[in-house]
Amino acid sequence: MKCGNCGEKLNITLGKSVNFCSNCGNKITAQSSTTVIDNVESAFQYIAESFGVEALLGSKVVTIFADITRNQLADEKDLIKFLFDKGALDCLKEAIQKPISEQEISIKRAMAKLPKFLQNSDDADTMLRYFAVALGWQLSEPQPKVLRPYLKKQQLVVYPGVNRGAILNLLKLLTASDDIIEEQLGSIHRLSNNDWRVLAIENDKALLISVEILETHPYNEEEKDITWESCTLRKYLNSEFIKKLGDLEDHVAEIRNDNLDNPWYDTRGGNATTDKVFLLSLTEMCYYFGDSTASLKKKESTRNDSIVTDVNNATRIAKDTSGEACWWWLRSPGYLSNYATLVTDDGIVYVYGDSINNYFGGIRPALWLNLGF
Repeated sequence: MKCGNCGEKLNITLGKSVNFCSNCGNKITAQSSTTVIDNVESAFQYIAESFGVEALLGSKVVTIFADITRNQLADEKDLIKFLFDKGALDCLKEAIQKPISEQEISIKRAMAKLPKFLQNSDDADTMLRYFAVALGWQLSEPQPKVLRPYLKKQQLVVYPGVNRGAILNLLKLLTASDDIIEEQLGSIHRLSNNDWRVLAIENDKALLISVEILETHPYNEEEKDITWESCTLRKYLNSEFIKKLGDLEDHVAEIRNDNLDNPWYDTRGGNATTDKVFLLSLTEMCYYFGDSTASLKKKESTRNDSIVTDVNNATRIAKDTSGEACWWWLRSPGYLSNYATLVTDDGIVYVYGDSINNYFGGIRPALWLNLGF
């Protein structure tokens, strides 16, 4: 930030508001805004120059922002409060006097502080970058996202880095013929006697999930505190179940899964795991089956609610092999460490979860398939 008198860049000292310019001695005092500021970037700049870094990255930012924008930006005010409450702004504060490379990383760390439904929200990322600009940081432009939920991108898009020949190999593999079928994300293919939906294509791999609930199993056979890393269902999917895929097993990629905490209850998600077959997490389910950011904002304001219910419910409904709609497990933890999250038989995401030793839990296996041979 710069002095309004001489233009000298002001040094930011943690623990002390910026009161004087070190070059000309100009006193920086908080002033009441006679003009209503109608955009976020200008509002942050004003707060930084007039009130200092404590106000910009502290709890006062919500009150000051509301005052100088006269609540014209009410939704933005709610998001700023959300960033502060989740500790995202602390990441920026910690990186204020660090090299540019560390400042770039701090944005990613700040996003990681948020419930992962918001990881795919451009709003949160943009808001954090507005804060960074007000701090005087010079950041690169964010890279465009490669993948999109299949419900929003029905047609297949060959993104940079995706090998088109590998995609055609996938189509040939799934159809067992040389005929090229309609290329689209969200398409369903018969494979190893089951129907699989293509959720994403990234580089030389495709993410598939079973269309139907193939089996029922407990998340863990014994009721106790546990994470995905140690549960009996993970062991079963990557040993006994994968052998049921026949020749397809040779084409399944081993990938690293992040197992994030439950964003509602902060229940520990555990260590990252290396899996071939797995369940979708809360993050992945909300991403590939429809963006639930709006639902998340609602739940943050009504913390007692334990569900995500929105226009995407119908897309999350799954039936068993007899055609009956059933509920199915997700791999993320629930309210407690002996609970796991799930999707109900009417497509509602039950973030509270159910006891891990419930034997009626439906299984929709997911896997990344190597597209090349």
